[in-house]
Amino acid sequence: MQDPNILNPLNNPIFFPVLYRFAFLFAAGFVLIFVLNRFKLKGIWRTNVGERYYSWLIIGALYLGFVFLGGIPAIIFLFAIMALAIWEVGKMTRLPKIYAYALYLLAATSIIITSYFPDNFYILPILFFTILTTLTIGRNDERGFSCLSISFYAAIWIIFFLSHFILLGHLNNDLDNTKSLLLLIGFAVPLADIGAYVIGKPLSKTFLNKYKIASKISPKKIWAGAIGDILGAGIGISIMYFAIKPYFSVTQLILLAIIIGGFSVIGDMNESLVKRYFKVKDSSSLIPGHGGILDRIDSVMRVIVAVYYFSLFVL
Repeated sequence: MQDPNILNPLNNPIFFPVLYRFAFLFAAGFVLIFVLNRFKLKGIWRTNVGERYYSWLIIGALYLGFVFLGGIPAIIFLFAIMALAIWEVGKMTRLPKIYAYALYLLAATSIIITSYFPDNFYILPILFFTILTTLTIGRNDERGFSCLSISFYAAIWIIFFLSHFILLGHLNNDLDNTKSLLLLIGFAVPLADIGAYVIGKPLSKTFLNKYKIASKISPKKIWAGAIGDILGAGIGISIMYFAIKPYFSVTQLILLAIIIGGFSVIGDMNESLVKRYFKVKDSSSLIPGHGGILDRIDSVMRVIVAVYYFSLFVL
């Protein structure tokens, strides 16, 4: 039996249906930003919405490509995302480079353990704590506890959480070779973020603006925007319904939309908490119109964990 991790994408039964949906979604998005730009092509990519669209197109294509490829290419891609996120944390927090090097090593180790020795996955937090604490003691720095706290937080937040992509892939492989649960994340989370923006921004100009989620952490985030997160997640689930309907009941899918929408908000606020404390607007300027890698995966890092354990429970 062929290993589903190295399945030729063209042999994946949902490859072309997903590709068609991806193309349609971005075609509809282009029409929308064309309308917002007053039916003018000139300068369309220099607008904030245009930059975000262009970046989402590249990010989405990369994500779908590596999910369909699976295997070693997907593992390398995941490590690259972790490494960039760790670099951004180091830059934001001015963490000594030795901690960043340790986190890169822990990221590679975690990916190997999760991929090939998944039964040992839950020893990772203990491994993080042991290595980072030993490093801190070895440096003999009286400010070491601050560095230890930041680096351990980053290890859990970035490495441990993102490693759940591999676990969700393994779970999906136990069901079939479609990788549809991973693809669901690729549609539902971005659409949840877009839904929050589309609904939250106009409602922030009404009386609902006074109902903040956490005004001192993220002044622009209102509770009404969370409705957009849930609706956007629901649209993402609808797009992938043709592939995931054998796994979940309609009731479970509604609950899944709420979970994805809710944890998208939590993930977003999680990063806002870090950025507010260190007084930075974006985690970096790597992605035009978006900020940094962390600004794009903040929701994903919480959602992937929630979706994995929800799926593990109901499947």
